[in-house]
Amino acid sequence: MQPVFTRGFRLHLSDSQYLDGAEFPSGRVFVLDDPEYGFATVATSLEHLLEGYHGATVEWPAVPVEAHPAREAWRVEYRHADVWLPVRPTSDRQRAADDLTRRRQRHPEFEFRLVHVTTNYTVEES
Repeated sequence: MQPVFTRGFRLHLSDSQYLDGAEFPSGRVFVLDDPEYGFATVATSLEHLLEGYHGATVEWPAVPVEAHPAREAWRVEYRHADVWLPVRPTSDRQRAADDLTRRRQRHPEFEFRLVHVTTNYTVEES
């Protein structure tokens, strides 16, 4: 029987560093090699992934973790056609508000909004 949800794991490398990863119900896995730039390694199975990380071990969480942990950030979004497109989020509301002001001044032809990103999304009128 396949698990219903994706399972997170920690890949411990031989140099004592670790990478975050996930195993999907299909058996496919990915590991975030460089989260800052979005680089990841993807494999058809955990065994196949481990072939590329010699000496690495997998640590599974001891207890089930929350599917979507609480988080909070602020971001500016702009409207393109009928779609709102996000700009990089920040944890600082004032920084996001300043970014919103700058973008509105530089690009008056676009519609922008400030979004408070949490487990739920809230659009703030400004």
